[in-house]
Amino acid sequence: MEKERIAEINSLVMSFIANGRLKEAIETLKEDIDELQDWSLRTRFNQMQTAYNYLLEYLREGTPDPTREAMYKSLTGECLLLNDLISVARLTEHSTAVYCQHRRKYKDLEDLEKIYTTLCNNTEKSELASIMHGENREQDTNIKEEHERLLDTLFSMIWCSTNWSKSNTELIKKMLDDIALNVNDRAIIISAITLSLLKCFEPTKALTLIKATTNEEIVLAVRATVGVIIALQENYDKIGYYPELIAAIESMGDNDATRRYIENAQIQLLFCRETAKIDRKMREEIIPAMLKNPNLSKDKLGIDIIGESIGNEDKNPEWEEWLESSNIKKKIEEMSAWQSEGADLYISTFSQLKRFPFFNEMKNWLRPFSLDIPEITRALPNGAIGKNSLLKNIFSSAVFCNSDKFSFCLTFQSVPKEQIKMLTEELLSNEEENGRYGITPKLMPEEEAQSISNMYIQDLYRFFKLSGFRREFHDPFTTSLNLLESEHLAPLISSPDTLLRIFNHLTNKGYYSEAIDAGRIYEIGIYDGQCEATALFYQELGYCLQKEEFYNEAIDYYTRADIIKPNNLWTLQHVAQCYRLIDNTEEALKYYLMAESISPDSLPLLRQTGECFVALKQYNEAFARFFKLEYLSPNNINALRAIAWCSFITKKEEQARNYYQKIFELPKATFVDYMNAAHVEWVAHNNRLATNLYLKAKEMCGDDIKFLKTFNNDRVTLCEQGVKAHELNLLRDIIM
Repeated sequence: MEKERIAEINSLVMSFIANGRLKEAIETLKEDIDELQDWSLRTRFNQMQTAYNYLLEYLREGTPDPTREAMYKSLTGECLLLNDLISVARLTEHSTAVYCQHRRKYKDLEDLEKIYTTLCNNTEKSELASIMHGENREQDTNIKEEHERLLDTLFSMIWCSTNWSKSNTELIKKMLDDIALNVNDRAIIISAITLSLLKCFEPTKALTLIKATTNEEIVLAVRATVGVIIALQENYDKIGYYPELIAAIESMGDNDATRRYIENAQIQLLFCRETAKIDRKMREEIIPAMLKNPNLSKDKLGIDIIGESIGNEDKNPEWEEWLESSNIKKKIEEMSAWQSEGADLYISTFSQLKRFPFFNEMKNWLRPFSLDIPEITRALPNGAIGKNSLLKNIFSSAVFCNSDKFSFCLTFQSVPKEQIKMLTEELLSNEEENGRYGITPKLMPEEEAQSISNMYIQDLYRFFKLSGFRREFHDPFTTSLNLLESEHLAPLISSPDTLLRIFNHLTNKGYYSEAIDAGRIYEIGIYDGQCEATALFYQELGYCLQKEEFYNEAIDYYTRADIIKPNNLWTLQHVAQCYRLIDNTEEALKYYLMAESISPDSLPLLRQTGECFVALKQYNEAFARFFKLEYLSPNNINALRAIAWCSFITKKEEQARNYYQKIFELPKATFVDYMNAAHVEWVAHNNRLATNLYLKAKEMCGDDIKFLKTFNNDRVTLCEQGVKAHELNLLRDIIM
């Protein structure tokens, strides 16, 4: 109950602040702090309360104060900070959560400098042992295991820390720049700061990460950038209260490399939205379809095929036939397209391989991949990592994230010794084959940065979706992570190329509302002469507006596209669609006719143009389109329906009857077809036959409300054909 009460007070304070009710926020916070035994926080709260009272008093007296607005914002920011710090402190006293247990154990960076010094000494010993080429293997193992224990402590200490002092802040910054520490260890510190920010937001932590975005080590700079983006987006509503933080965010845009890191991360974070969809499709469609092929049975995928040279001339014709007949080729091409875009394809594959004890340590979910870790060294077969071996390339590949590479290594623990021996022999047998598997080429700095960013974001995604620690956090991947929605972060991704990439991605993935916002920003660049106005851009923006039902605006952008690239069939059709959707059939027909002149045999165009002529009661023109549609596509049910209905409207009773009969002979006939045929017979006074058709339609529909709604929609048309209104009421009672 105490935890619920603490959370309730925290939420109430946030609500008061969001609504500009700072006094009530402070008074509410006082209720919580009175029960807290942390005198430093009590002192800090009292100072804030006193400063706010002075602010009110000066205002009451009419005392001029040019700093009043800045002071008010500063006090609001301090109240937000204290709200979180007090909640954390109160929870630490009561909660059994891992975070609170660690807080009770490590006491806010109390031994930080001691751990740092010991870790540096241990790193030096480890490097010396490596130079000695493992002459004392036991001693080397002991040094590495001690190193891991120190890292565990350092990670936990930083993760659960709050209220950083100036000296501790400077010490952490020093650690991130200190080449005496292994770069992978410093990357782990970056992850600890990121998780600490997500658990308890403080500007000091954010400023530390922002400084690290310019680190000379790409892996540190990129990881810090990803951490900054996620943490700030998760706390976007707090940023505006801290001028120093706003200035630091703005400065990130002054560094070209940092801007590129941000842009790469933004695209990948948007792709994370697709991960669950892709994972579901992989599990439910693609993998089951592939496993149906007898050529992929387990005994044919045995370990003995590793290393065999299979050329195109050895392809089984049945394989190609199966690819075509099962539609699996299309699915594989779809997978390839996802992978080229940077999508995460392997979370399902590796999700069951996260149960090793290795992943009981939080830091191991978010560390860069390395073979120089005791648990990983023990798991791998001796000699498996040769110069050109398959494993070497798997581990250096950007296809798998760090977390999945660790999982792959750890699976060797459960592989029988005989199979490990066979695998090792197969891998090593190819060492001399002139780089049989080849060496993964060294990436250019920009490619390396993108690879690091993608892998780290996938590591984070697995942490928040799969790890046993995920319940300690609010999952940042449940929010949009679209930086364009943040006032302070949006300027960091304002380059034309990046905006266009984001706009295209959001459009292609169906996030039309967000795509419109991105398109509007890009459009500002067009007006300023910084961005190119293309027909394709205006088409896509028009399409997004159409999907969001802003039809008039969509027409405006389609028209702009038409000016740049006149007589484009796609544009003309979509302008016509929008005019139809706003009930301007005359304008719609004008554009359909323009499109028809370009593609006179287009089946959809013939139908759509004919429908416009029907709406305008120009039936001869409508029949001309519908009969041509039937000629070009015999038994096209849309053509048959159009001719049948148009015949009914124009009182061509026998023709309507014949065409409805053709429809009934097709498997796609619906209850509406039977209802329309019933209308024909009722108007012709074949009441018994009509009644039977109505009852058949009702049976096929299976939903009385839906049936009646459809029937009532046709009342006006039936009355125009001479049916009396009271007769329709009686007919309804007969069939219902």
